[in-house]
Amino acid sequence: MRLSMDYVVSIYSAILRGGDHDPLDALILCTVAVANVAHLNADKALSQTYGAIDQPEPMAIKRPVSRNAVALSLGLPYETARRRIEKLLDRGALLEVDGGLVGANEKASPEMVQAMAEQNWTLLRRLVRTLRDHGVEI
Repeated sequence: MRLSMDYVVSIYSAILRGGDHDPLDALILCTVAVANVAHLNADKALSQTYGAIDQPEPMAIKRPVSRNAVALSLGLPYETARRRIEKLLDRGALLEVDGGLVGANEKASPEMVQAMAEQNWTLLRRLVRTLRDHGVEI
């Protein structure tokens, strides 16, 4: 548990350093991004196609997520989520499409997305190595 929490804190810190969003807005953006591509986990071929560090998922395969789903996922009051999402839409960090919200970082800042993917990969490799060092089979 301690090792996985170190990974969570490290990646969240990297996300905060990589952008100019406050912590809750960054968490909302992460939640939308994860929800947009969660369906890929059930499709091995798509997951492998878009699993490489230099191959982000195209907008065409992202599934929009509703404001309500974001609020429920984070345990936020709907109105809090709605207000913050509106600000993120105004700033161009999120896009509103038919069916809900999608992350806009791939369009707005592809370099930042690539840097974050590389940072995540480094931290994930460190977690796996440390878990193995502690006798956890992976």
